Amino acid sequence: MGQLDNLTQSELPAILRRLDKLERATPTNNSAIGRDGLLVYNGGVITIENGGLNVTGTATITGTLQADGTIAFTGTLTQSGPSTFTGNTTVAGNLNVNGPMKTTGTLSVEGVTTLKNDLNVTTGKVKAGGMTMDPSVASGALVFSNGAQVFTDATSIQVYKGTSVVQVENGTARVQGDGSHWLKVDANGVTIGGLPTTTQPANLHQDPATGRVYRSTAA
Repeated sequence: MGQLDNLTQSELPAILRRLDKLERATPTNNSAIGRDGLLVYNGGVITIENGGLNVTGTATITGTLQADGTIAFTGTLTQSGPSTFTGNTTVAGNLNVNGPMKTTGTLSVEGVTTLKNDLNVTTGKVKAGGMTMDPSVASGALVFSNGAQVFTDATSIQVYKGTSVVQVENGTARVQGDGSHWLKVDANGVTIGGLPTTTQPANLHQDPATGRVYRSTAA
């Protein structure tokens, strides 16, 4: 059946209604983009206001990703290449580092630390409260805040405080109270330096030349 054109009725109101409907239309709502994709070029920007962006596939960024707010990851994050963090970084879970890790600033560990391998200190000192392990003293020393030291040289290990020294080396042990009073034990026996004298009868004899002590069997 054909349509009759009423020549007495204007088409302008119908055209205006169609233009108004076209102006108010939102053709991009609930729209879909096929395999040809969507191209934004020549400085164009996609702005999302009070909405969100959901990616269930892969998001590939070959330029720069700038985030001025909060980035939250709930899955696995794989990072290859250098990473620079200029603010505070908080790790609430386990942090596993399978390769070398370097820090050039101060490292503060406030929890319990478990070390299951070697600790190599190539320069500097190891401090624990008032106790310091100092490799620059002799061949290495344990230095206490009261001035006492436990250190080693080429042949011996020594405990030192003020003028008193206990020295142990291969086959010899020596105790020294000061420069003139000392006791040495070695393969030759016991040698004492700086013994005081007495008029009591002898039960020990000391060789005045060598300082060696003997048990006297004289009647």
